[in-house]
Amino acid sequence: MLQAQALDNRLVATSTDDVLVDRIVPGAPLVIAFGFVSWTTRPAFDFFGRLRKLEQASGQPLNKILVRDSRNAWYHRQIAGLGNHVDETAQALRELVRRIAPSQTTTLGQSMGAYAAVMYGLLLDAQQIVAFGPLSFLDVQQARLYHELRWLPVMESLAQDPPGSGYYDLAALCRARATEHTQMHLVFGTRPDVPGAGGSASANASESVNLDAMHAQRLAAFGRCTLHPFPHSGHAVVQHLIDTQRINGLLASCILGLTLAPEPMPDISREWRDWVADNLRLGCAGEQLVAVLQQHGFTLASSVAAVDAARAAPKAP
Repeated sequence: MLQAQALDNRLVATSTDDVLVDRIVPGAPLVIAFGFVSWTTRPAFDFFGRLRKLEQASGQPLNKILVRDSRNAWYHRQIAGLGNHVDETAQALRELVRRIAPSQTTTLGQSMGAYAAVMYGLLLDAQQIVAFGPLSFLDVQQARLYHELRWLPVMESLAQDPPGSGYYDLAALCRARATEHTQMHLVFGTRPDVPGAGGSASANASESVNLDAMHAQRLAAFGRCTLHPFPHSGHAVVQHLIDTQRINGLLASCILGLTLAPEPMPDISREWRDWVADNLRLGCAGEQLVAVLQQHGFTLASSVAAVDAARAAPKAP
């Protein structure tokens, strides 16, 4: 039986377990956070620090379950401490939710963890599902049809050696399991990825369209789904939101329905100022550069000031 314990950053970073349960706060909301893929090291637990910040900013304590898939099998094979396949893992999570007895349950994840957030959110009848850049299927035939080649080896492995249970089309699972109480938030970039970009996408990700947007549209067809597109991000949309100081506000809105005060943006860095100067020399309009800086979260005033400063700077001989 999994035991709850007071988690901290050191314990989360050094644990050898596949699932951690934070200390239980009776009646508080529960967030089950699923980790993303890692091909070179063991996948890390995800969102613990962000959830701690959300507690501090909102004053609302949260129950937390952290899960990772050490086998990088999109949560279809063994998750030590929970189960050997999806239905077993779902049943173990269902029992943990019963023990915690939260006021509401949210599932949360990015990339591989986003697939798990949608899949287990539906299987657990979670009230909120927050998924950053999820696939909508793990089916080889559909992947080839949509030219979705980024994680094709994972899909082929699952097809060749099927686990005891599995869910390979989340759009179909939405139609079968979503209820009137299910609210899904899909957060995704719409800028096409370049080969190898974004860390978790494979080197096959060289499309001229953004496949995450296609998956979001497939999942949105079931209805109670809010789309959060970000046109200046590719697959690594969580990192984009961190860089532009928007991740905490988005989590507060999706998980707790709260609006936090906007986070102050740091000063425009030298790297950004150099980028502005380089683009001015190449003939880009200042108004376009201001718009790009704003899209990355900088204020209008600081963006205009950066462009004006670059214009006024002495030209190199």
